[in-house]
Amino acid sequence: MITGDLDAELIAAARAITAELPATGPTWRPALGGDPAAFATSLPFELSRRTGRPPGELAAALAAALGRTGWISSARPTGAGYLTITVTGSALASVAARIVLAGADCARSLELREASADVPPWPDLATAPTWRRAWQDQAAAMTGRFAHAAGASIHAAAGQERQVHAPQPAGAARSPVAAAAAFLGAGSVRYRLARTLPGRVGELAAASPGPDQYGVVQLAHAEAASTLRWAADLGLPQPDPVRARAGLLGASAEQALLGLLSWFPLRVAAAARRRRPAEVPHYLEQLAAAWTGCRLACPALPFGGAAAPREPDLAAARLLLAAAVATVLASGLGLAGLEPAATVGAAGVS
Repeated sequence: MITGDLDAELIAAARAITAELPATGPTWRPALGGDPAAFATSLPFELSRRTGRPPGELAAALAAALGRTGWISSARPTGAGYLTITVTGSALASVAARIVLAGADCARSLELREASADVPPWPDLATAPTWRRAWQDQAAAMTGRFAHAAGASIHAAAGQERQVHAPQPAGAARSPVAAAAAFLGAGSVRYRLARTLPGRVGELAAASPGPDQYGVVQLAHAEAASTLRWAADLGLPQPDPVRARAGLLGASAEQALLGLLSWFPLRVAAAARRRRPAEVPHYLEQLAAAWTGCRLACPALPFGGAAAPREPDLAAARLLLAAAVATVLASGLGLAGLEPAATVGAAGVS
C-alpha cells in the first residue's frame, strides 16, 4: 500500500546520497499531529550512521528529492532528523480501491522478503494441556503466517492443519482451555489467545473472560459486508474499485479510516518481525471502532438520515470504503485462524 510506495521513492532518493543503504527498508510510524495522510520515518538517522552527515541535513536532502513526486504533497524534516511525508488526498483515497482489488492478499508486502519462517499448524483447543501452551502455539502459528504475508519464504509445512497434543489420560480432568472452548466457543477462545500480549498470558486463566472483542470485530465485519448487501437489495451499483471516485471521501471520519486501512500490511509485517502477533488483533479492534464511527457519521445508504449521500458518486465511494473494511477485517481474522461473522440483517446477525 502507501508505505510500500514510499519505500520505493525513499530508497531511490537515498541512493543519490549514499550507496551504503541499510539492509532493511525504512521504518514508518504515524506522524505527530494525527494527519492520516502523513507518515514519518527515522531513515535519516540510519543514513547518518553510515555517512557521518547530520541526520537533519540528510532529512532535508531527502525531502527536497521527494517533493518533486506528484502524489506526495509535502516532505519535510521534523524533530532532530526525522522525515515526515504527507501524501495527497487522492493517494490516500486510493487505499480503498487497492484493498478491494487485492482481496485476500491485502495483507501482503515485501517487508520480510529476506527472511524465512516456519508456519506451524493451529493449536487444537480440545487437546491443549495449558493456557500458556495454547497461547504459545497460537502465537507461533500466527507469526509464521504474518511473516509469509510479509514476503518471507516458508519452510516445509509440518503436515496437519491443526496441531494435536498428546491425548489426555483416561479419566483425567478436561484442560481449562478445552473447558473454556466448550463454554465460550472455540472462536472466542482462539481470539482471546490471539490478542493476548506476552506479558498478559496469566490473565487467560481468569474466571471472567472480559469484553467480547471477537464479537466486536465480527460485528464490524458483518456491518460492512451487510452495507454492500443492502445496497444490492436497493438496486444500487456495487462498488467498482476502478471507477469509484474515492477522492470524494473527504470527511474527517473517512480520512481517519482510510489512514488506518493504509497501515494494515505494515502492521502485519511489524507484528511478525517483533514476534508480537497480538498487535494485529488489537489493530483490527481499532479498525472496527473507526468503521463504526465512520458509518454513523458518513453512511453509504440512502436511509442513513441527514448524513446520507445525495449523489450517486459519493454513495459509490462510501460503498467502496465499506468493501475495503470488510476485506481487511476478514483477512486479519483469517491470519489468526478465525472466520468473520455472517452479514447483518434488519433484526441482527443472520
